[in-house]
Amino acid sequence: MNIYSQEVLELKKEILTEISNELKNITNFRIKTNTKAYYELKKTISKWDLEINEISNSINYNDDVNEKFSFIKIDRKTLESLINLNNKLKIGNISKLLDTLTITYEEFFVKYSLIEIRYLDLNKKIQKALNNTDLYIGEILDNEYGIKKNEKILYKIDDIIIYEDKEYLDAKNLKKYPIGENVFWISLNFTLADIEKFNSLYFNF
Repeated sequence: MNIYSQEVLELKKEILTEISNELKNITNFRIKTNTKAYYELKKTISKWDLEINEISNSINYNDDVNEKFSFIKIDRKTLESLINLNNKLKIGNISKLLDTLTITYEEFFVKYSLIEIRYLDLNKKIQKALNNTDLYIGEILDNEYGIKKNEKILYKIDDIIIYEDKEYLDAKNLKKYPIGENVFWISLNFTLADIEKFNSLYFNF
């Protein structure tokens, strides 16, 4: 049994247990004993309790699975929200709903915190020194996400996100850092050693 199948069983067990407990509450406090309805409910509860035990045995038998999560793991509350949304939109199944949401909102999620950047004009000595490192300096095209046009951005090549043939950085991955009289927004990928290296190259020319 793969981990996804195990999670399906766990969800089924959770639902059956909840229903069984509710029925037990009904038989114990809300229905008269020695009635046909009472005995029918008891039979149903016994049947579901047996199925719950079988599911538990299957899950326990699969405890040695090395995987910790399936490719996609959705908790019950989220799944219920998706089912309700799917019922309203009448798209089909949950898989089709997720595909539709992904296509519709992909651009919004991708571009939500991206800032377009351009290279900063530097004097030749500084540029030559930086060319021998993996450190880059740039600026944004317009004030956004709290970053001003006159504030410089330090980043690495791995920080660059190419979207529609333009270069962007994720504003969430930048931290404001004053150096002397200048304000820099520095990539979280920078180490203290990177900052010291930049200082020695940028301010010594």
